[in-house]
Amino acid sequence: MPSTSLLHWRNERMARLAQLDSQCVATVGAPVPSPELIDENLRGYVMALSAHFQGFCRDLCTECSQIIVSKLRRPVLEVIIAEHFAAHRSLDRGNPNVENLIADFKRFGFRLDFVAVDPANAARLAHLSTLNAWRNIAAHQGRPTPAAGPLTLPLVQAWRHSCDGLAISLDDIMYNQLRTILRRKPW
Repeated sequence: MPSTSLLHWRNERMARLAQLDSQCVATVGAPVPSPELIDENLRGYVMALSAHFQGFCRDLCTECSQIIVSKLRRPVLEVIIAEHFAAHRSLDRGNPNVENLIADFKRFGFRLDFVAVDPANAARLAHLSTLNAWRNIAAHQGRPTPAAGPLTLPLVQAWRHSCDGLAISLDDIMYNQLRTILRRKPW
């Protein structure tokens, strides 16, 4: 059973991203394509994809902390522990890159080993890195660097697919880790 955060990712966030995808497909396939409009739409898609993935990760982090805190029997401790989980959370202000994910989920005492969960995550993490590079280019109206490469619809679609795979893996990691320490299904 997936977490509430993953259900929201799959049913709400991915649906919104699919609408942006359709808009980009229409722009790219227009009878007279506008390179400037295509670029703006793709940059907007990148921003939204990064934001939605960041939102999922932050939601999952919060959901996991709430599950742990709910097992405490002392209200004073609940407040202290809940504040600890949320304090200086990287996903509240930084991109959803692997370093920020590791930093935020490390609070649970778990190691995030995406590749051990699914070998396909190595390529997905590379996509996430490139997505974040393009997110910064788009957010700051920058010019692409040679390392970032050209921004194309198939590339953004691949990043979306990778974010979905990482979301599923992160949900699995947290489920298994929480199940181990709680000795019951967390969700």
